Amino acid sequence: MDSDHAARSPGTRGPAPSSRVADAFERAADTYDLTGVRFYGPLGRRLVAAAGLTPGMRVLDVGCGRGACTFPAAEAVGEDGSVTAVDAAEAMVEATRRTAAEQGASHVTVLTGDAGRPDFPDGSFDAVLAGLVVFLLPDPAAALRAHHRLLRPGGRFAMSSFGSVDARFFQVTDVLPQFLDEPLGPVPGRSDNAFATKESVAALVSGAGFTRIGVADSDLDIEFADPGQWWDWLWQTAGRMILERIPSERLPQARAAACRRMDEVRDADGRLSLHWNVWLTTAVRGPAATDAPDGGRT
Repeated sequence: MDSDHAARSPGTRGPAPSSRVADAFERAADTYDLTGVRFYGPLGRRLVAAAGLTPGMRVLDVGCGRGACTFPAAEAVGEDGSVTAVDAAEAMVEATRRTAAEQGASHVTVLTGDAGRPDFPDGSFDAVLAGLVVFLLPDPAAALRAHHRLLRPGGRFAMSSFGSVDARFFQVTDVLPQFLDEPLGPVPGRSDNAFATKESVAALVSGAGFTRIGVADSDLDIEFADPGQWWDWLWQTAGRMILERIPSERLPQARAAACRRMDEVRDADGRLSLHWNVWLTTAVRGPAATDAPDGGRT
């Protein structure tokens, strides 16, 4: 949505304060990830697979949303393991708790909490998952240090962030700032942003104390049934923080302008689609000085 087309996340200003992000997703909770677009679910399953979870592990899922990582992780660790999921949006927490109850996932605990400062004792977990959340936090480096602290020696960390974004996304969102009362302001992802390149992501994670760091591509094509579904999906991303700034009386015009642009960027065969490049970053908390070289149980 910015003229340099450098944002790494769907329509997000940032980095935004945790409370602002939480408030936006609080309002999105009732319909979050329920527009029929296969986006968060597939990416959550891929992150869990990249983490290499095994039965019996104790897992922390930070910024859990509606459980895109939580429930695949619960399947991976089985009933002998446990998954603790935290999110700052209470409505998200309540919805994910209901899903856990409906699935009979008694080894899943869902709590209200700050993804950047999870309040647990040191070494509480065998793995920490952070799906599409760390780049939204006001201090990603501090958040990663907190995640490192919560892992036992040899514990695994896995997070996802956005790589290159389909230019058609910006061709659509660039029509929206004209409906705002104030300029949009900066967006994340410029050259000085820690999530701008794979190398900078790896350096950020390394700076938190992690070792054995890998940053892998994960590509996902998503398709929309019509422009209306695309518009509804935008409201389920962090782009909601931009859309909510459009005065209500201008929203119909903004929607119409966005939908016209969506029609203009259809594929050659008429489909509405976007290609997403997501980076899956994995790392390990190295063993303490007194631990065995293999870090113990993995």
